[in-house]
Amino acid sequence: MTRYILFAVLVVTLFLTYKSGIISFPIQEVTVISSDKKYNESKLNNYLNSLYGKDLLLSNIDTIQKNIISDDWISDAEVTKSFPSKLTIRIIQHKPMALYNNKIISKDGVLINSSPNRLKNLPIIIDKDKELSSAYNIFTLALSNLKKIDLVVEKLVIYHSLIKIHTKSVVLISDRINFEKNILRLIPLFDDLTNAYDKNIKSIDMRYSNGFAIK
Repeated sequence: MTRYILFAVLVVTLFLTYKSGIISFPIQEVTVISSDKKYNESKLNNYLNSLYGKDLLLSNIDTIQKNIISDDWISDAEVTKSFPSKLTIRIIQHKPMALYNNKIISKDGVLINSSPNRLKNLPIIIDKDKELSSAYNIFTLALSNLKKIDLVVEKLVIYHSLIKIHTKSVVLISDRINFEKNILRLIPLFDDLTNAYDKNIKSIDMRYSNGFAIK
């Protein structure tokens, strides 16, 4: 019992000492862990510099995290306090997947308001309907399935009810309603088609239920 009383007295004493300002925990070190730096590094550094000298104990982790993820490139930030004076921040960034109507779309479907000139060699999505969610689903479906027949998507164009997929070797054409069905129908037959046409195929129109129109 005496031990618990002494512990309680110690806690109260430390609390009152802290409240009186006799002791404090000023932030003296901020460590950032990031595998890449597509975010606005200058803006982030200015914010992190403003944290120095603030009390570590009173610093609100949620507020710090909210300020960090305000950058479009940052999807999440893990903020850890290490007493007496250190903040560690692990930054998790969005991974670019394609250029979407001259903006950048990430692999998890988030639109990033950043200059596309910063990135090169990304596939292009031109969506006339400007329906991001639908275009994302079409693009990811095309990527995952065409990979099975070694086709690399360079450009996807969505003309309302029509879809065109430009790959390095061939253009695929489909109506929008039957897009998934047509892709799945093409995959097991693709090698036979390319062999039959001696791999000299410029386009495959998949809008015919009884076959394909090949040029």
